[in-house]
Amino acid sequence: MTTVSSTMHQNHIWQRVIALKGRFPKKPALPAPVAPTPYILSIPTELLEEIIKHLDLHGEFMFSQTCQTARILTQKDWKDALLKLPDPDKLLFWARVAYRLPNQWACARCCKLHETDHWDTPRSQRLPRCQRGETLDTLDRCYKLRHTHVDLALKFRRMGVNTSYLREILAPCEYIANREAGSWKPGVPDKILHVPRVVRGRFCLKVVKEFHDLNSPYEIRTFKVCRHQLFPWWHWSFDYFGLFGQHVDQAWHQPGNVYDGYCKWCPMDYSVVREEGMLRMTFWYDYGTGKSARDLEWMIHVGDEVYNNAIELTTKYHEPGSIRELFHQGSLNHMVRGLTSMLIRHPRKFCRRARKVRAAHKAAEAAAR
Repeated sequence: MTTVSSTMHQNHIWQRVIALKGRFPKKPALPAPVAPTPYILSIPTELLEEIIKHLDLHGEFMFSQTCQTARILTQKDWKDALLKLPDPDKLLFWARVAYRLPNQWACARCCKLHETDHWDTPRSQRLPRCQRGETLDTLDRCYKLRHTHVDLALKFRRMGVNTSYLREILAPCEYIANREAGSWKPGVPDKILHVPRVVRGRFCLKVVKEFHDLNSPYEIRTFKVCRHQLFPWWHWSFDYFGLFGQHVDQAWHQPGNVYDGYCKWCPMDYSVVREEGMLRMTFWYDYGTGKSARDLEWMIHVGDEVYNNAIELTTKYHEPGSIRELFHQGSLNHMVRGLTSMLIRHPRKFCRRARKVRAAHKAAEAAAR
């Protein structure tokens, strides 16, 4: 009896559910959304083919990646088309492809893409065999900067990826000479500091050289200021090439005065000052936006593009002093970014450091009174 009543109760519930469901008619299913047709595909095929004819190989390749119709219109043997390009255009093609690939870079020697190696930094001096000869010879042996580092640093900062590797590339490099060592030679810098920065999408480098206990500035061993100036410069028939040497000579005879200058042909600023038994030279370089390892922005510092037709010097003009100002702006941004990061990650540590700085500032003010 109990089982029968229970079954009748369940049937009654189901009848009510069915009756209630009938009061609400089922809404018709909406049609699946249709992806809008790209505007460029609404152009007549003949006109679209004419537009494609005016694209370079990289433009065609990027267009072919947008949709199936684009792949059909640009269908070709990409490998064969790439082999037909001259080496500069081939390298530019791979550089553009690598622009959006965070873990690959375009090799100028191989004309193809290589995987990034997190141990490859200017300080580690670890480089692939194919990159031998690609380092800047205007910098010191302790800092082996290549276009690869410039390209990757700019890419990582732009894309916000590989931050740990970016910090390694942009880490300062300091060298202090040991006069007691058997390899030490008179006339070499007692201290060299390299400080790279990424500022406004450009890779800048500050180099500081300090010489101690000199009897004359011409005791300094010859080194390259840039691809266009040496120091000491003995060929005085070329006045401009010895301009840096003239500033060094003036700074030597007038201690405390800062003498500023720049290179007429490449983006480089410098300053020279003598103080407290030390001669300090500071250089600021702009290595460009990392377009290609054979672009003038980089090659003007390397030397293969220094001479045009073996007679005239190739020029990459810049406003005198602009690179120094750009670097100082980048240093301020770097400091603000570091403080903000510390405030977010380690607020207590930030407050302790702020209190120490404030106490030191008050102590300095009290001592000045």
